[in-house]
Amino acid sequence: MKVFCIVLLQTAAAICAAVQVNVVMNRYDRFTTGANSREATLNSDDVKAATFGKLYSYYVDGSVYGQPLYLPGVQIFGKGTHNVMYVATMNDKVYAFDADRSGPPLWMRDLTDEMTGITPVPITDITNNNNLNIVGNVGIESTPVIDETSESLYLVARTKEQGQYVQRLHKLNVKDGRDRVPPVVIRGTVKSSAPEAINGLLHFDPRAGNQRPALVVVHGMVVIAWASHEDLRPYHGWVMAYDAQSLAQAGVLCTTPDTADGGIWQSGRGPAVDSEGNVYFEIGNGGWDGQRNFGNSVVKLALHKEGFVVDDYYTPAAYKNMNARDADLGSTGPLLVPGTSVLICGNKNGVIFLLDSRHLGHLTPTNDGILQALELNSGRVMAGPAFWNGPDGPVLLIWCETGFPEALRFHGNLLEATPSAKGKVGSHGSPGGTLTISSDGSKSGTGILWATVTNGRSADHGNASGVLHAFNAENLQELWNSEQVAKRDRMGTLVKFVPPLVVAGKVYVPNYDNAVNVYGLLQGAPAH
Repeated sequence: MKVFCIVLLQTAAAICAAVQVNVVMNRYDRFTTGANSREATLNSDDVKAATFGKLYSYYVDGSVYGQPLYLPGVQIFGKGTHNVMYVATMNDKVYAFDADRSGPPLWMRDLTDEMTGITPVPITDITNNNNLNIVGNVGIESTPVIDETSESLYLVARTKEQGQYVQRLHKLNVKDGRDRVPPVVIRGTVKSSAPEAINGLLHFDPRAGNQRPALVVVHGMVVIAWASHEDLRPYHGWVMAYDAQSLAQAGVLCTTPDTADGGIWQSGRGPAVDSEGNVYFEIGNGGWDGQRNFGNSVVKLALHKEGFVVDDYYTPAAYKNMNARDADLGSTGPLLVPGTSVLICGNKNGVIFLLDSRHLGHLTPTNDGILQALELNSGRVMAGPAFWNGPDGPVLLIWCETGFPEALRFHGNLLEATPSAKGKVGSHGSPGGTLTISSDGSKSGTGILWATVTNGRSADHGNASGVLHAFNAENLQELWNSEQVAKRDRMGTLVKFVPPLVVAGKVYVPNYDNAVNVYGLLQGAPAH
């Protein structure tokens, strides 16, 4: 087993801190830590029912499946300078709100046109059912990404146009929502020997392709990934890259060009990206040969002039058995521990495993190429973990499908098997807790674990009400939840896999009821 120690380098910590001033991507940074370590307003003393609660809600057209994003000090054309929260909906609408107060949007962009027959895609067109993983329409499903340098917001919108299904990549101006360059229709073709290939070529299917993972910008390229809806076959996993300036396509990879399946969904998480710009994805059930087909694997992708290259991979020895039981390795997305090469992944068997991102381990009969596999015994790993370098050192926070929130401390390059803290609030089923950590660095008393979870039943299929919880991140004692003063604070219908956005003393939580709730210190409460 490879041995190395986790050392949180000052340079890496500085990078994380800088990113978290502006929340431009899913889970705050390219490591997908899920942590905002520059939150100086909220602390464990003030987050309680007497001083903390819902302040107001923003109302939008459509459910919000992507995490909202945040930019301070944006010069909105004709409306002055604002701290802005960006929200995209499944009805293909994009909104910019003043993040500091209630009111109408600063701008709104509608990417549909009903008069000409351009609408969001009804989920019943794909699954013939409106009570499964998605209820309603499929429009902008993943978390967009913002490039601060060009002041551009990138997103994938799905539309139905005169009976045809289209997916487009848009590059919007963050100041007014207009396209900076014409949007591009997403297409992809690879050489293939799969049964559905035509003349040796496999084509991306814009109707079947489920664009769930968050977008990320790497080395001037927008990276996008796809899975399927409800495992409706035939389907394949896809990854594509587009030039962030021109939106010209720069790379196309199919995870299973010669076999089947291999979707990338990751419960909505984006890929992890290392300091060299390598991109890490977890891939769900699918065919595998270790050469061109990588179902049920973790892959390290490098983008070269000729397109994507699978630079390294890990495949569990039991991948065939996992395929047979629908036990996706890719039920969550990878997390790269800042300042190290430790890559943390999870699967539907309720196992988290640690890999060395420099040597992922390939496939071996005994899985001896990995650093650690830890069985949590609390259901599937879905929304996944969050990482905090707290007052007692680095810790991984996780809340699985049928368990309780847990804190796992690092000992060298491994996780301690026994939790250092465990909460007393249990999950009622899928998806478990979707987590965010806010803190003022490593300062004791400032770390808060925020989590959305179902309220009373599983949300695996159909809709269920949700609850927002706040826990002391050091001991996982509950501080507050949105049902304590339900008339004031109730969250509404849960949107699975969308983490709370915590920034500048406020907590932004979308629901399925066409709203984004905003929580914070109540009027007259102390602000530190």
